[in-house]
Parts: sequence; structure tokens; C-alpha cells
Amino acid sequence: MRPSTRGITAALAAGAALLLANAGPAHAVTGGDVIRHDSIQNLVIAKDIRNYNAGYGGNCSIWNWGGGNTWNWVQGGGNCRTASMNGRTYSWTLWNDTDAFTLQYESYWLNMHGSWRHVNANVYTKIQDHENAHCYRESDGVNCYVSYG
Repeated sequence: MRPSTRGITAALAAGAALLLANAGPAHAVTGGDVIRHDSIQNLVIAKDIRNYNAGYGGNCSIWNWGGGNTWNWVQGGGNCRTASMNGRTYSWTLWNDTDAFTLQYESYWLNMHGSWRHVNANVYTKIQDHENAHCYRESDGVNCYVSYG
């Protein structure tokens, strides 16, 4: 190997190591993720959501069926699969794709890409495959921030 090639290879390896060190926890994500901060209780995630009764065990009433910040209501009733995030910080430790989330027993504030909305308890917010939701306990209750990436 020529000296100049070794230097380039070493620089690339060092850069890759730095990226990996700052990347955060590794996971095999193919869809959206929910991250629970501050040990928030009763945070529920959903997947396999339909806009009809598909005979699933969950009932996901969703305010933004198409995702994003547009109101498009879907009434729940056997239309999704759900799991509690209690005891877990990252939704990818349960599923590799999270489609929606809610708080079971309390309303929450939602910041959807910079726009705020108040969402009632047990009403789901749908997220897209390329979105992440970070939920925190703050002075005004639970605030969830949805952003890309």
C-alpha cells in the first residue's frame, strides 16, 4: 500500500469511528420511533393500524390519519396492535416500526414539526416512517416533539 493511501485509509477509519461513537444507541429501524424520557407512565405505541375494524386487539382513535399536522379523524375499534412503553425508553426495543403513540390517562402537548397542538388522552398521533417522537415530562405536563430523522 502506498503511503498516501494508508493516510487516507486511516483518516476514513478515524472518521467512521467518530461517527459511530456519536450516533447514539444502535437499532434496526425501518420505521418511526418513539423515545420516552423522564420515566413517563402510560405511554402506548401502536402498529399495523387500519381505518376499519381488522379484528386486532387495540383501539386506536387517531386525529391525523394521514400523518402530519392535518386533522383527519379515524375512530378506533379493533384497528391496531398496541404495546405499553412503561419500563422501556425506545420503541424499537418492542417493534422495528412504530406507527402512532398516545398517553392513556392524560392529555399531552404535541409539537409536530414546529406547530403545537393539544391532544386528549387516549387519542393517537400517527407518525411516518422517517419521523421520531421524543416525549418529556415538563412543567405544563407531557410534551411530545415529532421531527424527522
